[in-house]
Amino acid sequence: MADTGGMDRRPTRRRLLSGAVGLAAFAAGGYGVARLTENDPEAAIGRRPIPPATTPTGNGGAFGRAVGGVTPSPSGPPTPEPHTAYLLSLFGAPGSFGGLQGSRAVRTVDVPGWGFGPGQAAYMSTVAADGTVFIGTTPFTDDQAKPTGTGMELGVFDPTANRFTRVAVPSSKGRTAEPRPDAKYRGIGGGDVSDVLVVPAAGRGQRLLFASSMPYYGWNVAQYGTLPTIGQLAPSGRAGWRYDPTTSWDAGRLAGTLPTARSVQAFPAMASAGTRDSRGAAALARLPRSGHVVVAQYFGVTETDRAGRTDQGALFVLDTSGKVHATWQYPNVSVLGQKVVVSPREVVADPSSRLGDERFVVTLDARMTNGKVAPFPVQEFSYSPGDGAPGNGTITPKSTAVRAAQDGTRMETACFASDGTLYVARTTSDGLRAAPLAVYPKIGGERGLVRRAPAVGDWANTSWASTCSADYLVPATARGGLVRGASYDAVTGTVLLAGLDGLVQDVHPAGSGTRMTFRVGAGIDLGLNRLRGPATHYVGLRRGCVDATRRVFWLPANQLILNDIPWPFPPFKLDQWLYRIDLTSFLGR
Repeated sequence: MADTGGMDRRPTRRRLLSGAVGLAAFAAGGYGVARLTENDPEAAIGRRPIPPATTPTGNGGAFGRAVGGVTPSPSGPPTPEPHTAYLLSLFGAPGSFGGLQGSRAVRTVDVPGWGFGPGQAAYMSTVAADGTVFIGTTPFTDDQAKPTGTGMELGVFDPTANRFTRVAVPSSKGRTAEPRPDAKYRGIGGGDVSDVLVVPAAGRGQRLLFASSMPYYGWNVAQYGTLPTIGQLAPSGRAGWRYDPTTSWDAGRLAGTLPTARSVQAFPAMASAGTRDSRGAAALARLPRSGHVVVAQYFGVTETDRAGRTDQGALFVLDTSGKVHATWQYPNVSVLGQKVVVSPREVVADPSSRLGDERFVVTLDARMTNGKVAPFPVQEFSYSPGDGAPGNGTITPKSTAVRAAQDGTRMETACFASDGTLYVARTTSDGLRAAPLAVYPKIGGERGLVRRAPAVGDWANTSWASTCSADYLVPATARGGLVRGASYDAVTGTVLLAGLDGLVQDVHPAGSGTRMTFRVGAGIDLGLNRLRGPATHYVGLRRGCVDATRRVFWLPANQLILNDIPWPFPPFKLDQWLYRIDLTSFLGR
Protein backbone atom coordinates (compact mmCIF):
# COMPACT_ATOMS: atom_id res chain seq x y z
CA MET A 1 0.00 0.00 0.00
CA ALA A 2 1.24 3.52 -0.79
CA ASP A 3 2.31 5.54 2.23
CA THR A 4 -0.13 8.30 3.17
CA GLY A 5 2.05 9.94 5.79
CA GLY A 6 -0.53 9.32 8.51
CA MET A 7 -3.11 11.46 6.68
CA ASP A 8 -5.99 9.31 7.93
CA ARG A 9 -5.17 10.40 11.48
CA ARG A 10 -4.54 14.09 10.83
CA PRO A 11 -6.47 16.43 13.16
CA THR A 12 -8.46 18.42 10.61
CA ARG A 13 -10.68 21.37 11.48
CA ARG A 14 -13.79 19.22 11.13
CA ARG A 15 -12.56 17.10 14.04
CA LEU A 16 -12.09 20.18 16.21
CA LEU A 17 -15.75 21.20 15.98
CA SER A 18 -18.05 20.14 18.76
CA GLY A 19 -19.57 17.26 16.81
CA ALA A 20 -21.41 16.68 13.59
CA VAL A 21 -24.73 15.99 15.27
CA GLY A 22 -24.69 19.26 17.21
CA LEU A 23 -23.47 21.20 14.19
CA ALA A 24 -26.15 19.83 11.91
CA ALA A 25 -28.91 20.29 14.48
CA PHE A 26 -27.94 23.88 15.08
CA ALA A 27 -27.75 24.68 11.37
CA ALA A 28 -31.20 23.23 10.89
CA GLY A 29 -32.62 25.52 13.55
CA GLY A 30 -32.64 22.81 16.21
CA TYR A 31 -31.54 25.37 18.80
CA GLY A 32 -34.18 27.88 17.80
CA VAL A 33 -31.69 30.70 17.46
CA ALA A 34 -33.13 33.95 16.13
CA ARG A 35 -35.94 32.26 14.19
CA LEU A 36 -38.91 34.45 13.47
CA THR A 37 -42.36 33.51 14.67
CA GLU A 38 -44.62 34.98 11.99
CA ASN A 39 -47.45 32.73 10.86
CA ASP A 40 -46.38 33.33 7.26
CA PRO A 41 -43.15 31.33 6.77
CA GLU A 42 -42.22 33.59 3.85
CA ALA A 43 -41.92 36.50 6.29
CA ALA A 44 -38.95 34.79 7.92
CA ILE A 45 -36.93 34.93 4.72
CA GLY A 46 -35.18 37.99 3.40
CA ARG A 47 -35.32 40.17 6.54
CA ARG A 48 -34.57 39.89 10.25
CA PRO A 49 -35.75 42.23 13.00
CA ILE A 50 -33.34 45.00 14.00
CA PRO A 51 -31.59 44.17 17.30
CA PRO A 52 -31.97 46.55 20.22
CA ALA A 53 -29.71 49.58 20.52
CA THR A 54 -26.22 48.65 21.68
CA THR A 55 -23.06 50.32 22.85
CA PRO A 56 -19.78 49.23 21.28
CA THR A 57 -17.31 48.40 24.04
CA GLY A 58 -13.56 48.61 23.99
CA ASN A 59 -10.40 49.95 25.52
CA GLY A 60 -9.02 52.16 22.77
CA GLY A 61 -5.37 51.31 23.17
CA ALA A 62 -5.22 51.28 26.98
CA PHE A 63 -6.80 48.50 28.97
CA GLY A 64 -10.08 49.52 30.52
CA ARG A 65 -10.38 52.89 28.76
CA ALA A 66 -13.61 53.22 26.80
CA VAL A 67 -13.54 54.88 23.40
CA GLY A 68 -16.03 55.54 20.64
CA GLY A 69 -19.66 56.18 21.38
CA VAL A 70 -23.17 54.81 21.41
CA THR A 71 -24.82 54.16 18.07
CA PRO A 72 -28.47 53.23 18.65
CA SER A 73 -30.00 51.07 15.97
CA PRO A 74 -32.85 52.57 13.96
CA SER A 75 -36.38 51.78 14.98
CA GLY A 76 -37.12 49.77 11.85
CA PRO A 77 -35.44 48.11 8.89
CA PRO A 78 -33.42 50.45 6.66
CA THR A 79 -35.32 51.63 3.61
CA PRO A 80 -33.43 50.69 0.44
CA GLU A 81 -33.46 52.88 -2.63
CA PRO A 82 -35.86 51.80 -5.38
CA HIS A 83 -34.18 48.98 -7.29
CA THR A 84 -35.54 46.40 -9.71
CA ALA A 85 -33.16 43.53 -8.86
CA TYR A 86 -34.22 40.72 -6.57
CA LEU A 87 -32.77 41.05 -3.09
CA LEU A 88 -32.20 37.29 -2.90
CA SER A 89 -31.59 34.83 -5.71
CA LEU A 90 -30.56 31.19 -5.50
CA PHE A 91 -28.81 29.37 -8.35
CA GLY A 92 -28.62 25.61 -8.72
CA ALA A 93 -29.73 22.54 -10.63
CA PRO A 94 -33.35 22.49 -11.83
CA GLY A 95 -35.66 21.02 -9.22
CA SER A 96 -33.11 21.23 -6.38
CA PHE A 97 -34.55 24.14 -4.37
CA GLY A 98 -36.76 22.29 -1.90
CA GLY A 99 -39.15 24.54 0.00
CA LEU A 100 -37.75 27.65 -1.69
CA GLN A 101 -39.09 26.63 -5.08
CA GLY A 102 -41.76 29.19 -5.94
CA SER A 103 -40.89 31.33 -2.91
CA ARG A 104 -41.99 34.96 -2.99
CA ALA A 105 -38.86 35.99 -1.06
CA VAL A 106 -36.17 34.14 -3.02
CA ARG A 107 -35.89 34.00 -6.80
CA THR A 108 -34.73 30.48 -7.71
CA VAL A 109 -32.77 30.21 -10.95
CA ASP A 110 -32.39 26.94 -12.83
CA VAL A 111 -28.88 26.57 -14.25
CA PRO A 112 -28.69 23.83 -16.91
CA GLY A 113 -25.70 21.59 -16.25
CA TRP A 114 -25.18 22.86 -12.70
CA GLY A 115 -23.51 20.28 -10.51
CA PHE A 116 -20.27 19.18 -8.91
CA GLY A 117 -18.85 15.70 -9.37
CA PRO A 118 -19.46 12.71 -7.09
CA GLY A 119 -18.36 13.35 -3.52
CA GLN A 120 -17.65 17.07 -4.08
CA ALA A 121 -19.35 19.83 -2.07
CA ALA A 122 -19.17 23.61 -2.60
CA TYR A 123 -16.59 25.41 -0.47
CA MET A 124 -14.83 28.81 -0.47
CA SER A 125 -15.56 31.36 -3.22
CA THR A 126 -14.10 34.38 -4.96
CA VAL A 127 -15.06 36.57 -7.91
CA ALA A 128 -13.11 37.91 -10.90
CA ALA A 129 -13.33 41.39 -12.43
CA ASP A 130 -15.46 40.01 -15.27
CA GLY A 131 -18.05 38.74 -12.75
CA THR A 132 -17.09 35.06 -12.93
CA VAL A 133 -17.58 33.27 -9.59
CA PHE A 134 -15.16 30.49 -8.58
CA ILE A 135 -16.07 27.87 -5.99
CA GLY A 136 -13.65 25.47 -4.31
CA THR A 137 -14.63 21.98 -3.17
CA THR A 138 -14.61 19.97 0.07
CA PRO A 139 -15.56 16.34 0.82
CA PHE A 140 -19.06 15.49 2.00
CA THR A 141 -17.46 14.72 5.37
CA ASP A 142 -16.21 18.34 5.51
CA ASP A 143 -12.94 16.68 6.52
CA GLN A 144 -10.19 16.85 3.92
CA ALA A 145 -8.50 13.80 5.48
CA LYS A 146 -11.68 11.81 4.72
CA PRO A 147 -12.25 12.39 1.00
CA THR A 148 -15.48 11.33 -0.68
CA GLY A 149 -14.71 12.07 -4.34
CA THR A 150 -12.48 10.56 -7.00
CA GLY A 151 -10.57 13.57 -8.37
CA MET A 152 -9.97 17.30 -7.95
CA GLU A 153 -12.28 19.98 -9.34
CA LEU A 154 -13.62 23.54 -9.05
CA GLY A 155 -16.90 25.14 -9.98
CA VAL A 156 -16.93 28.15 -12.32
CA PHE A 157 -20.14 30.15 -12.73
CA ASP A 158 -20.74 32.85 -15.35
CA PRO A 159 -23.79 34.80 -14.11
CA THR A 160 -24.21 36.73 -17.38
CA ALA A 161 -24.56 33.56 -19.43
CA ASN A 162 -26.15 31.61 -16.56
CA ARG A 163 -23.53 28.92 -17.23
CA PHE A 164 -21.88 26.58 -14.74
CA THR A 165 -18.68 24.74 -15.64
CA ARG A 166 -17.22 21.90 -13.65
CA VAL A 167 -13.45 22.20 -14.15
CA ALA A 168 -11.72 18.88 -13.53
CA VAL A 169 -8.04 19.22 -12.60
CA PRO A 170 -5.95 16.47 -14.22
CA SER A 171 -2.95 14.95 -12.51
CA SER A 172 0.58 15.16 -13.87
CA LYS A 173 -0.23 11.93 -15.75
CA GLY A 174 -3.39 13.41 -17.25
CA ARG A 175 -5.71 11.44 -14.95
CA THR A 176 -8.97 12.99 -13.73
CA ALA A 177 -9.57 10.25 -11.16
CA GLU A 178 -6.94 9.01 -8.71
CA PRO A 179 -8.48 6.24 -6.59
CA ARG A 180 -6.78 4.86 -3.54
CA PRO A 181 -6.11 1.17 -4.26
CA ASP A 182 -7.30 -0.30 -0.96
CA ALA A 183 -10.69 -1.94 -1.52
CA LYS A 184 -11.99 -0.69 1.82
CA TYR A 185 -11.82 2.90 0.53
CA ARG A 186 -14.36 2.07 -2.18
CA GLY A 187 -12.76 4.05 -5.01
CA ILE A 188 -12.31 7.38 -3.25
CA GLY A 189 -9.23 9.54 -3.86
CA GLY A 190 -8.33 12.77 -5.61
CA GLY A 191 -8.09 16.00 -3.65
CA ASP A 192 -9.97 19.03 -2.35
CA VAL A 193 -9.72 22.71 -3.35
CA SER A 194 -9.37 24.46 -0.01
CA ASP A 195 -9.16 28.08 -1.18
CA VAL A 196 -9.49 30.22 -4.30
CA LEU A 197 -7.93 33.63 -4.99
CA VAL A 198 -8.06 35.95 -8.02
CA VAL A 199 -4.64 37.39 -8.89
CA PRO A 200 -3.43 39.71 -11.67
CA ALA A 201 -2.07 37.98 -14.74
CA ALA A 202 1.25 38.93 -16.29
CA GLY A 203 0.63 41.89 -18.57
CA ARG A 204 -3.14 42.27 -18.17
CA GLY A 205 -6.23 40.41 -17.05
CA GLN A 206 -6.58 38.00 -14.17
CA ARG A 207 -5.98 34.38 -13.24
CA LEU A 208 -7.42 32.14 -10.56
CA LEU A 209 -5.01 30.71 -7.98
CA PHE A 210 -6.20 27.77 -5.91
CA ALA A 211 -4.81 25.61 -3.10
CA SER A 212 -5.40 22.02 -1.99
CA SER A 213 -5.13 20.81 1.60
CA MET A 214 -5.00 17.13 0.61
CA PRO A 215 -3.78 16.76 -2.98
CA TYR A 216 -2.65 13.17 -2.39
CA TYR A 217 -4.48 10.24 -0.83
CA GLY A 218 -2.45 7.08 -1.14
CA TRP A 219 -2.70 6.16 -4.84
CA ASN A 220 0.18 4.87 -6.93
CA VAL A 221 2.04 8.01 -8.03
CA ALA A 222 3.90 6.18 -10.79
CA GLN A 223 0.56 5.21 -12.32
CA TYR A 224 -1.68 8.18 -11.53
CA GLY A 225 0.77 11.07 -11.07
CA THR A 226 0.41 13.97 -8.65
CA LEU A 227 -2.16 16.73 -8.18
CA PRO A 228 -1.22 20.38 -7.60
CA THR A 229 -0.77 21.86 -4.16
CA ILE A 230 -1.08 25.29 -5.78
CA GLY A 231 -2.82 25.51 -9.16
CA GLN A 232 -4.11 28.08 -11.59
CA LEU A 233 -7.00 28.59 -13.99
CA ALA A 234 -6.65 30.95 -16.94
CA PRO A 235 -9.32 32.54 -19.15
CA SER A 236 -9.47 31.11 -22.66
CA GLY A 237 -11.98 33.25 -24.54
CA ARG A 238 -15.27 31.60 -25.38
CA ALA A 239 -14.01 28.35 -23.90
CA GLY A 240 -14.20 29.94 -20.47
CA TRP A 241 -11.69 29.31 -17.70
CA ARG A 242 -9.35 26.33 -18.03
CA TYR A 243 -6.77 24.61 -15.87
CA ASP A 244 -3.20 25.67 -16.70
CA PRO A 245 -0.71 22.90 -15.80
CA THR A 246 2.27 25.09 -16.74
CA THR A 247 1.55 27.44 -13.81
CA SER A 248 0.47 24.79 -11.30
CA TRP A 249 2.79 23.04 -8.88
CA ASP A 250 2.78 19.98 -6.68
CA ALA A 251 4.71 19.98 -3.41
CA GLY A 252 7.81 18.59 -5.09
CA ARG A 253 8.00 21.44 -7.59
CA LEU A 254 7.48 24.01 -4.84
CA ALA A 255 10.23 22.37 -2.78
CA GLY A 256 12.55 22.60 -5.77
CA THR A 257 12.57 26.40 -5.54
CA LEU A 258 14.03 26.31 -2.01
CA PRO A 259 17.42 25.37 -0.58
CA THR A 260 17.39 21.73 0.52
CA ALA A 261 17.67 22.59 4.20
CA ARG A 262 14.45 24.62 3.99
CA SER A 263 12.53 22.34 1.65
CA VAL A 264 12.76 19.23 3.83
CA GLN A 265 10.60 20.86 6.48
CA ALA A 266 8.36 23.03 4.30
CA PHE A 267 7.53 20.11 1.97
CA PRO A 268 8.84 16.90 3.56
CA ALA A 269 9.29 13.75 1.51
CA MET A 270 6.83 10.88 1.88
CA ALA A 271 9.48 8.37 0.95
CA SER A 272 7.43 5.26 0.22
CA ALA A 273 4.82 7.30 -1.69
CA GLY A 274 7.34 8.83 -4.07
CA THR A 275 6.05 12.35 -3.54
CA ARG A 276 6.22 15.24 -1.08
CA ASP A 277 3.75 16.39 1.54
CA SER A 278 2.02 19.75 1.02
CA ARG A 279 1.25 19.87 4.77
CA GLY A 280 -2.29 21.04 4.16
CA ALA A 281 -2.29 24.23 2.08
CA ALA A 282 -5.48 25.52 3.68
CA ALA A 283 -5.76 29.23 2.86
CA LEU A 284 -4.43 31.97 0.56
CA ALA A 285 -4.04 35.76 0.84
CA ARG A 286 -2.42 38.13 -1.65
CA LEU A 287 -0.14 40.79 -0.19
CA PRO A 288 -0.92 44.27 -1.55
CA ARG A 289 2.54 45.63 -2.47
CA SER A 290 4.73 42.68 -3.48
CA GLY A 291 1.83 40.75 -4.99
CA HIS A 292 3.16 37.62 -3.29
CA VAL A 293 0.75 35.12 -1.76
CA VAL A 294 0.73 33.84 1.83
CA VAL A 295 -0.23 30.18 2.22
CA ALA A 296 -1.31 28.64 5.53
CA GLN A 297 -0.13 25.05 6.07
CA TYR A 298 -2.54 23.40 8.46
CA PHE A 299 -0.62 20.22 9.24
CA GLY A 300 2.68 19.35 10.86
CA VAL A 301 5.41 17.03 9.61
CA THR A 302 3.97 13.53 9.97
CA GLU A 303 7.00 11.50 8.93
CA THR A 304 10.28 11.43 10.81
CA ASP A 305 13.03 12.58 8.46
CA ARG A 306 15.80 15.16 8.44
CA ALA A 307 13.25 17.86 9.16
CA GLY A 308 12.14 16.20 12.38
CA ARG A 309 8.57 15.46 13.36
CA THR A 310 6.30 18.27 14.53
CA ASP A 311 2.57 18.60 15.04
CA GLN A 312 2.64 22.36 14.45
CA GLY A 313 1.52 23.98 11.20
CA ALA A 314 3.49 26.48 9.15
CA LEU A 315 3.36 29.34 6.64
CA PHE A 316 5.02 30.02 3.31
CA VAL A 317 4.95 32.83 0.76
CA LEU A 318 5.22 32.33 -3.00
CA ASP A 319 4.86 34.42 -6.14
CA THR A 320 2.51 33.62 -9.01
CA SER A 321 5.32 31.96 -10.96
CA GLY A 322 5.58 29.26 -8.28
CA LYS A 323 8.76 30.41 -6.55
CA VAL A 324 8.70 30.14 -2.75
CA HIS A 325 10.14 33.30 -1.20
CA ALA A 326 9.77 32.60 2.51
CA THR A 327 8.88 29.82 4.94
CA TRP A 328 8.07 29.90 8.65
CA GLN A 329 7.57 26.95 10.98
CA TYR A 330 5.27 27.47 13.96
CA PRO A 331 7.28 26.81 17.16
CA ASN A 332 6.32 24.49 19.98
CA VAL A 333 3.65 26.12 22.12
CA SER A 334 2.67 25.61 25.72
CA VAL A 335 0.14 27.24 28.05
CA LEU A 336 0.67 26.72 31.77
CA GLY A 337 3.01 23.87 30.93
CA GLN A 338 0.52 22.10 28.66
CA LYS A 339 1.50 21.56 25.04
CA VAL A 340 -0.78 23.10 22.42
CA VAL A 341 -0.99 21.98 18.78
CA VAL A 342 -1.42 24.97 16.46
CA SER A 343 -2.87 24.80 12.93
CA PRO A 344 -3.00 27.97 10.76
CA ARG A 345 -6.45 27.93 9.13
CA GLU A 346 -7.14 31.34 7.59
CA VAL A 347 -5.02 34.23 6.31
CA VAL A 348 -6.17 37.80 5.59
CA ALA A 349 -3.86 40.54 4.28
CA ASP A 350 -3.85 44.19 5.39
CA PRO A 351 -4.46 46.27 2.22
CA SER A 352 -2.93 49.37 3.86
CA SER A 353 0.50 47.87 4.62
CA ARG A 354 3.73 48.95 2.93
CA LEU A 355 6.38 47.08 0.94
CA GLY A 356 8.95 45.49 3.22
CA ASP A 357 6.43 45.32 6.08
CA GLU A 358 3.33 43.77 4.54
CA ARG A 359 1.06 42.71 7.37
CA PHE A 360 -1.29 39.76 7.51
CA VAL A 361 -3.34 38.10 10.25
CA VAL A 362 -3.68 34.35 10.69
CA THR A 363 -6.60 32.62 12.43
CA LEU A 364 -5.32 29.59 14.31
CA ASP A 365 -7.08 26.38 15.24
CA ALA A 366 -5.71 24.92 18.46
CA ARG A 367 -6.01 21.75 20.50
CA MET A 368 -4.34 20.18 23.47
CA THR A 369 -2.40 16.94 23.02
CA ASN A 370 -5.31 15.04 24.59
CA GLY A 371 -7.52 16.23 21.73
CA LYS A 372 -9.42 18.84 23.73
CA VAL A 373 -10.14 21.98 21.72
CA ALA A 374 -8.40 25.14 22.92
CA PRO A 375 -9.93 28.59 22.23
CA PHE A 376 -8.80 29.80 18.80
CA PRO A 377 -6.65 32.96 18.65
CA VAL A 378 -5.42 35.27 15.87
CA GLN A 379 -1.88 36.46 15.29
CA GLU A 380 -0.36 39.28 13.24
CA PHE A 381 2.71 38.76 11.02
CA SER A 382 4.94 40.84 8.75
CA TYR A 383 6.43 39.78 5.42
CA SER A 384 9.44 41.22 3.62
CA PRO A 385 10.56 39.89 0.22
CA GLY A 386 14.18 40.77 1.02
CA ASP A 387 16.24 41.03 -2.15
CA GLY A 388 13.44 39.35 -4.11
CA ALA A 389 15.31 36.08 -4.68
CA PRO A 390 13.42 32.85 -3.90
CA GLY A 391 13.97 31.73 -0.32
CA ASN A 392 15.34 35.08 0.85
CA GLY A 393 12.13 36.60 2.14
CA THR A 394 11.23 36.69 5.82
CA ILE A 395 8.06 36.07 7.83
CA THR A 396 8.11 37.69 11.27
CA PRO A 397 5.54 37.42 14.09
CA LYS A 398 4.55 40.93 15.19
CA SER A 399 2.03 39.99 17.85
CA THR A 400 1.69 36.93 19.98
CA ALA A 401 -1.41 34.80 19.43
CA VAL A 402 -4.31 36.59 21.11
CA ARG A 403 -7.95 36.34 22.04
CA ALA A 404 -10.35 39.22 22.58
CA ALA A 405 -11.46 37.88 25.96
CA GLN A 406 -10.69 35.04 28.38
CA ASP A 407 -14.26 33.75 28.33
CA GLY A 408 -13.91 30.65 26.18
CA THR A 409 -14.89 32.43 22.97
CA ARG A 410 -12.98 31.60 19.79
CA MET A 411 -11.61 33.91 17.13
CA GLU A 412 -13.37 32.42 14.11
CA THR A 413 -12.82 34.38 10.88
CA ALA A 414 -11.57 37.85 9.94
CA CYS A 415 -11.45 40.53 7.28
CA PHE A 416 -9.71 43.87 6.79
CA ALA A 417 -11.22 47.22 5.81
CA SER A 418 -9.39 49.39 3.29
CA ASP A 419 -7.85 51.51 6.08
CA GLY A 420 -6.35 48.50 7.88
CA THR A 421 -9.09 48.07 10.50
CA LEU A 422 -9.30 44.39 11.44
CA TYR A 423 -12.70 42.80 12.06
CA VAL A 424 -12.74 39.40 13.81
CA ALA A 425 -15.94 37.38 14.00
CA ARG A 426 -16.01 35.28 17.16
CA THR A 427 -17.76 32.12 18.30
CA THR A 428 -19.07 31.11 21.71
CA SER A 429 -17.26 28.37 23.64
CA ASP A 430 -19.53 25.64 22.25
CA GLY A 431 -18.27 26.46 18.75
CA LEU A 432 -21.79 26.89 17.37
CA ARG A 433 -23.07 30.40 18.12
CA ALA A 434 -21.85 33.85 17.15
CA ALA A 435 -20.21 36.03 19.81
CA PRO A 436 -19.78 39.83 19.52
CA LEU A 437 -17.62 41.03 16.64
CA ALA A 438 -14.17 42.26 17.74
CA VAL A 439 -12.68 45.35 16.06
CA TYR A 440 -9.01 46.39 16.04
CA PRO A 441 -8.50 49.69 14.17
CA LYS A 442 -5.11 50.95 13.07
CA ILE A 443 -4.10 53.69 15.53
CA GLY A 444 -0.80 55.48 15.08
CA GLY A 445 0.22 53.03 12.38
CA GLU A 446 -0.36 49.88 14.47
CA ARG A 447 -3.25 47.76 15.64
CA GLY A 448 -3.79 46.83 19.26
CA LEU A 449 -2.59 43.28 18.58
CA VAL A 450 0.96 44.58 18.14
CA ARG A 451 0.84 47.56 20.53
CA ARG A 452 -0.61 45.63 23.46
CA ALA A 453 0.55 42.07 22.78
CA PRO A 454 3.85 42.17 20.86
CA ALA A 455 5.71 38.96 20.00
CA VAL A 456 8.68 39.37 22.33
CA GLY A 457 10.96 36.88 24.02
CA ASP A 458 9.65 33.33 24.29
CA TRP A 459 6.13 34.40 23.31
CA ALA A 460 5.09 30.86 22.27
CA ASN A 461 5.46 29.68 25.87
CA THR A 462 4.93 32.82 27.93
CA SER A 463 2.12 34.79 26.27
CA TRP A 464 0.45 32.56 23.71
CA ALA A 465 -3.37 32.98 23.60
CA SER A 466 -3.21 35.91 26.01
CA THR A 467 -5.93 38.54 26.11
CA CYS A 468 -5.70 41.50 23.79
CA SER A 469 -9.04 43.18 24.42
CA ALA A 470 -10.65 44.50 21.28
CA ASP A 471 -10.74 48.26 20.84
CA TYR A 472 -14.45 47.71 20.19
CA LEU A 473 -16.90 44.86 20.63
CA VAL A 474 -20.21 45.01 18.76
CA PRO A 475 -22.70 43.17 21.01
CA ALA A 476 -25.59 43.28 18.53
CA THR A 477 -23.73 40.82 16.28
CA ALA A 478 -23.98 38.05 18.91
CA ARG A 479 -26.91 36.32 17.24
CA GLY A 480 -27.32 33.32 15.00
CA GLY A 481 -24.83 30.59 14.20
CA LEU A 482 -21.05 30.72 14.09
CA VAL A 483 -19.85 33.01 11.33
CA ARG A 484 -18.61 31.04 8.32
CA GLY A 485 -17.19 34.08 6.55
CA ALA A 486 -16.52 37.78 7.12
CA SER A 487 -16.45 39.97 4.01
CA TYR A 488 -15.91 43.68 3.41
CA ASP A 489 -17.78 45.87 0.91
CA ALA A 490 -15.41 48.67 -0.03
CA VAL A 491 -18.17 50.78 -1.62
CA THR A 492 -20.22 51.24 1.56
CA GLY A 493 -17.63 50.19 4.16
CA THR A 494 -20.02 47.48 5.38
CA VAL A 495 -18.82 44.29 7.04
CA LEU A 496 -20.92 41.27 6.04
CA LEU A 497 -21.11 38.27 8.38
CA ALA A 498 -22.56 35.00 7.04
CA GLY A 499 -23.69 32.62 9.78
CA LEU A 500 -24.08 28.86 9.99
CA ASP A 501 -27.87 29.11 10.29
CA GLY A 502 -28.30 31.32 7.20
CA LEU A 503 -28.28 34.71 8.89
CA VAL A 504 -26.31 37.37 6.98
CA GLN A 505 -25.59 40.38 9.21
CA ASP A 506 -24.61 43.84 7.98
CA VAL A 507 -22.37 45.94 10.22
CA HIS A 508 -21.97 49.63 9.33
CA PRO A 509 -18.91 51.30 10.91
CA ALA A 510 -18.46 55.07 11.10
CA GLY A 511 -15.42 57.07 12.11
CA SER A 512 -11.91 55.73 12.59
CA GLY A 513 -9.27 54.99 15.20
CA THR A 514 -10.42 55.88 18.71
CA ARG A 515 -13.71 57.34 17.50
CA MET A 516 -15.67 54.58 15.84
CA THR A 517 -19.36 53.73 16.11
CA PHE A 518 -21.28 50.81 14.65
CA ARG A 519 -24.81 50.28 13.40
CA VAL A 520 -26.01 46.72 12.91
CA GLY A 521 -28.70 46.41 10.27
CA ALA A 522 -31.65 44.09 9.99
CA GLY A 523 -29.72 41.37 8.21
CA ILE A 524 -31.11 38.71 5.92
CA ASP A 525 -32.43 35.20 6.59
CA LEU A 526 -31.44 33.12 3.56
CA GLY A 527 -34.11 30.52 4.29
CA LEU A 528 -31.73 27.58 4.69
CA ASN A 529 -34.35 25.72 6.71
CA ARG A 530 -36.66 25.85 3.65
CA LEU A 531 -33.85 24.70 1.34
CA ARG A 532 -33.59 21.47 3.27
CA GLY A 533 -36.03 18.76 2.34
CA PRO A 534 -36.87 15.37 3.77
CA ALA A 535 -34.23 13.65 1.59
CA THR A 536 -31.41 16.14 2.14
CA HIS A 537 -28.57 16.12 4.64
CA TYR A 538 -26.79 18.97 6.42
CA VAL A 539 -27.01 22.28 4.51
CA GLY A 540 -24.80 25.25 5.41
CA LEU A 541 -22.88 28.26 4.11
CA ARG A 542 -19.27 28.87 3.20
CA ARG A 543 -17.17 32.02 2.72
CA GLY A 544 -18.76 34.41 0.25
CA CYS A 545 -17.29 37.06 -2.02
CA VAL A 546 -18.23 40.66 -2.80
CA ASP A 547 -18.44 41.89 -6.40
CA ALA A 548 -18.27 45.57 -5.52
CA THR A 549 -18.60 46.70 -9.15
CA ARG A 550 -21.84 44.84 -9.79
CA ARG A 551 -23.06 45.29 -6.20
CA VAL A 552 -23.47 41.57 -5.53
CA PHE A 553 -22.58 39.35 -2.58
CA TRP A 554 -22.20 35.68 -3.56
CA LEU A 555 -22.50 32.90 -0.95
CA PRO A 556 -22.02 29.17 -1.62
CA ALA A 557 -24.48 26.86 0.12
CA ASN A 558 -23.33 23.28 0.43
CA GLN A 559 -24.89 19.96 1.32
CA LEU A 560 -22.80 17.53 3.36
CA ILE A 561 -23.12 14.07 4.85
CA LEU A 562 -21.04 14.64 8.01
CA ASN A 563 -21.78 11.51 10.08
CA ASP A 564 -25.05 10.49 8.41
CA ILE A 565 -23.35 7.59 6.59
CA PRO A 566 -20.31 5.69 7.91
CA TRP A 567 -17.17 6.67 6.01
CA PRO A 568 -15.74 5.56 3.63
CA PHE A 569 -18.66 5.23 1.22
CA PRO A 570 -18.80 5.04 -2.61
CA PRO A 571 -18.83 8.47 -4.31
CA PHE A 572 -22.22 9.92 -5.26
CA LYS A 573 -23.64 13.36 -6.01
CA LEU A 574 -25.46 15.86 -3.81
CA ASP A 575 -27.06 19.17 -4.79
CA GLN A 576 -25.07 22.34 -4.08
CA TRP A 577 -26.16 25.97 -4.55
CA LEU A 578 -25.04 29.59 -4.84
CA TYR A 579 -26.87 32.54 -3.26
CA ARG A 580 -26.83 36.01 -4.79
CA ILE A 581 -27.59 39.02 -2.56
CA ASP A 582 -28.20 42.29 -4.37
CA LEU A 583 -26.21 44.80 -2.33
CA THR A 584 -27.98 47.86 -3.70
CA SER A 585 -31.27 46.50 -2.39
CA PHE A 586 -29.71 45.24 0.84
CA LEU A 587 -27.48 48.18 1.79
CA GLY A 588 -29.24 51.04 0.02
CA ARG A 589 -26.48 51.69 -2.54
